[in-house]
Amino acid sequence: MRSFCVSNAKLLFICLMVWSLGVHAQSSLIMKYADTVLINGKVITADDDFSIAEAIAIRDGKFLAVGNNEEILATAGLETRRIDLRGKSVTPGFIYSDGDNAIPGGDLVKESQWGGTIQGRIGGETIEQVEQTITYIAENEADENEIIFLKVSDQWAGPMLETWDKSRLDELSPNNPTMLLPDCCHAIANSKLLELMTQEGFPPDHFHLIKNELGEATGQLGANAVGFVGRELRPFPPPEWIQEHGLDAAKEEMANYAAAGITTATGHMSGLTVLILNRLFKDGDLRIRVHPGLDLMRQNPFPVRTLARVGNIMDFALVDERGPMVQIVGTAVGPHTGAPDAAISLMTIEPKSNVIPELGHNPHGYDRWSAELFTGKGTEDLTLEELQDTEYYNLMLARQFGYNVNGVHNMGSGGIALSMQAIIDAENIPVKYVPELSRAQALDHNIDWVQENYDFYKEHEAELKDKIRFGVSLGTAMRQRDADILGYEDVIELQYGWEGLERMAPLKSLVDNGIPFHIEGTDPRNKPMKIVKDAVTRIDRKGRVVAAHEALTREQAILAITRWAARFMSAEDELGTIEAGKWADLVVFDGDILEDPIETIDQIPTVLTLVGGRVAYEAQ
Repeated sequence: MRSFCVSNAKLLFICLMVWSLGVHAQSSLIMKYADTVLINGKVITADDDFSIAEAIAIRDGKFLAVGNNEEILATAGLETRRIDLRGKSVTPGFIYSDGDNAIPGGDLVKESQWGGTIQGRIGGETIEQVEQTITYIAENEADENEIIFLKVSDQWAGPMLETWDKSRLDELSPNNPTMLLPDCCHAIANSKLLELMTQEGFPPDHFHLIKNELGEATGQLGANAVGFVGRELRPFPPPEWIQEHGLDAAKEEMANYAAAGITTATGHMSGLTVLILNRLFKDGDLRIRVHPGLDLMRQNPFPVRTLARVGNIMDFALVDERGPMVQIVGTAVGPHTGAPDAAISLMTIEPKSNVIPELGHNPHGYDRWSAELFTGKGTEDLTLEELQDTEYYNLMLARQFGYNVNGVHNMGSGGIALSMQAIIDAENIPVKYVPELSRAQALDHNIDWVQENYDFYKEHEAELKDKIRFGVSLGTAMRQRDADILGYEDVIELQYGWEGLERMAPLKSLVDNGIPFHIEGTDPRNKPMKIVKDAVTRIDRKGRVVAAHEALTREQAILAITRWAARFMSAEDELGTIEAGKWADLVVFDGDILEDPIETIDQIPTVLTLVGGRVAYEAQ
């Protein structure tokens, strides 16, 4: 009798389940109702077909289903949140790949620091004013014997790096070890700092410790020497700075990203950044995903020591119900090409049509990896021993330990060429502790492509296609930088001419050549729909159309900051589209971003941002 009762109870339960599923599930089984449904919208999935849906169901932080209203409402229960979109547009969350400074401390190696804490960039409209400021800081604000780090505008890099040495800095700051940073990868050290570097173990014969004909250190430092000072000698910021300028400022910046519809930021980031991210996550204050490329290898003169101690921590993540919120997606090596408004300049295959001495004497720009500004050598000119003191070697070691690189600036065509060859070289090293990379090599800040770059990619496509991704800095071309201090405007056009400007950010050509890229986003002020507008119209800040033949369609432009940006991080299986099974990162716009006039698309407000199905921003 007892077994009969149990069997009937089971049968009753099964019957009830079948009835429930028939009423509520239609074509799919539902063991649990959706947490949120959004209906009556224009859902731009950004999938392979660029399909448009009407509604979305979200459960446990992921997209449960995408379809029409009837299908999605069938997944809703009594406690499901229902959002009537009333025709509003929905897109996947936007992914910004130049998020180095999304968190304060993102590029700590080159920040000013004295008086026991991080300081702002020192100003001055003339070099004489900069000199006076240095003297004042050394005499009145720096603590006794502490190292003074002085970050100045990189527009001063030419006049300072080409004419200054330790003797000039000794006059201005005789008592404190001092480093002047007009550029992230080139610096001037005074005599006291050179002595301290030797005492603390920097190799006296290192290639980036520049010497004169007599074999004496000049005070000029290349990238890995700069990195040694920043890594080994720079004091960590005090707790009060971390609280006020780190945690508090980061929370505000995360809110700004979410309000713009940006749900993921990635880029090269320092140990201080990761510390702050960890705190934000543990305190429940991390609104968006931040996926760092750790600065483990960036300007690191002791890369073997670092990797042997740290090992491989690729893909390690801080995870909650929204999925991976902080996830290691690579390491970084330093950039080998500069900015167009600074003396290091773009590293290009085609020469400048107009050489402006203050913006660099070299018509092809300078190679930062080889400290070419000081050494006169490019990476291809170095001996094997010299290469081991450069970022090229760090990239090889990163590959050996199973790290891809990201956050590597390749603005010029020469930098792009060097990167592609280096990545091929890295795959051919004889010893690899990790046979296959978990993510592709991700190179950013690309703007200058020439036919030689396209030809090289085509020739080596089998070696590069699944190994490399490019980020294109469209904003640099559409809003040319000015060398304000030096009195120059539109410095790309000024140095490379209109023809040179028109080859910058060649989006359509990259599509046509099958080269995997996305458009970089930086900070939330550069709103996603502004990027879409620029990519489609190619209208610059002066109202001119620049390279109309390189325009994308509106659909391609949206893909370039969603699905293609996820591909840049090798996260296309998790992010970048609205598809069942992916993390529910989305943005709701109060307008139709596919049909509204392209000229005003950047004015459409964001009304809702979800990250992992949780509200990160909601308009009041």
